[in-house]
Amino acid sequence: MKPYSEYSAEELAMESLFIRWVRFPNDASIRSFWENWITKYPYKKETVDQARELVMITSDLKPDTLSNQDVNSIWERIRISLEIIKEREPGETISDKTSSITRPKSIMLGVISMAVLGLLFLILLYIK
Repeated sequence: MKPYSEYSAEELAMESLFIRWVRFPNDASIRSFWENWITKYPYKKETVDQARELVMITSDLKPDTLSNQDVNSIWERIRISLEIIKEREPGETISDKTSSITRPKSIMLGVISMAVLGLLFLILLYIK
């Protein structure tokens, strides 16, 4: 990990210790660390100011919230999907016009069949 003195404003703004200092300036130990760091590296003051601004901007962003109707719709789709999964027996085939899922038993039989055929082929090669 490179030292903070080599960080760009963007890199500094992504550092958790720096973010905590900007968002919670009353934390004495973190504040002390960064104040001492700035004293030690005064030429990074502009970088620190830019990074601080980036943190403040991103801290103010609020993700778009879903309406209650959207949340209820999503939960309803999840509930229906879970019910469909519970109703289906393990290994049951689902088929419709667009897709087909084969049973795990059929897949296993296919693998075993291929292994047996492979062994028979090898035996026939060695017998000749």
